[in-house]
Amino acid sequence: MTCSEQTDGNGVCSKLEGNIIMPPSTLNESDLDRLGLETPIARIDRALKQLWEGDEAKTRASLINLAIYTENSGELIADNDLLDHVAARHACRALLILALPEAQPPRARAWIQALCRPYQGKQVVCSEQISFLLEGGNAAQVQNIVFAHLDSDLPLVVWWQADLSKNFEERLYSRIDTLIIDSSRWADPAKQFDALLTAMHAETGGFDVRDLAWTRSHFMRTALASCFQDAAALHNLDKLRTIHITHLKGQRTTALLLAAWINQRLKTTLGLDLIEKDTGPALQSLVLEGEGVRGEVRRDCESCFFSVCATCGDHTHEELLPADVDSDDELVSEQLSRFHGSTLYSDMLPFVRSMLK
Repeated sequence: MTCSEQTDGNGVCSKLEGNIIMPPSTLNESDLDRLGLETPIARIDRALKQLWEGDEAKTRASLINLAIYTENSGELIADNDLLDHVAARHACRALLILALPEAQPPRARAWIQALCRPYQGKQVVCSEQISFLLEGGNAAQVQNIVFAHLDSDLPLVVWWQADLSKNFEERLYSRIDTLIIDSSRWADPAKQFDALLTAMHAETGGFDVRDLAWTRSHFMRTALASCFQDAAALHNLDKLRTIHITHLKGQRTTALLLAAWINQRLKTTLGLDLIEKDTGPALQSLVLEGEGVRGEVRRDCESCFFSVCATCGDHTHEELLPADVDSDDELVSEQLSRFHGSTLYSDMLPFVRSMLK
């Protein structure tokens, strides 16, 4: 599905997705009050110091810089809540940036708050969060905001929720250690994967990429591997011919990434059948089948487990295995927990790009 832009009768630009016109989101002051204490940008450092003065019960902790960048004002409060959940598991300097490049006149506002949790029943450990609203914010302003408010030399992790265009420039991504994306959000995945590959292959594009669409299939991939772990099944892998994947509406890219991984691991190209559902988890079932061999991984709507069934000739193997997490804060936390782990994602990109028209 592709999105274009359309101007309504009031001259307001809206997104047109399919046959549905999506009006721009609006913010009100009560939403912004949830971001903490509004602070002049020039006084942010001083205001953060004042948060901790005279309060010996609270300890500031930070292991990474975690920034969320969005251009959708409708996501601001959800992102604010997400940072609160993530900071409960991962001490960080949190930056929440809402950029509205088309808004006029240009204006920048900022808020600060402490995200605190009890630790071992005595101390209170806190992360710092700085939130920015950049009306008319261009690439240079976004870069200056990010670079000026990082916590020392700690790694920079950026969850980029907008398209990889305009404000996603080399000067910014050259400073990023880990880029988190969710390719299932992209209206034009082919164009965005091209932009991602261009940035990754640039001389300054040495960042690691973590795609939440890929993370959603982690345990399904593990469960599928268990279907073909015995010698008989391994011997019949070359008989597999078709992949059937049932996925939630809006998670087609997640399903394509899973199919690309299977083809890459098998070093072949199997026929692909995608089935879309209106409700349920992102990935609901995966079936690989061929002559005399079949592997199925299935998840019921509310289940925390996958039902795994493998058949090879007269032999059938069944078991229950953990299912993947669903919420964004769990997915991001899972990525931060594997911050230094390896991933096959970069190797996957050419395969999934070739599947997109």
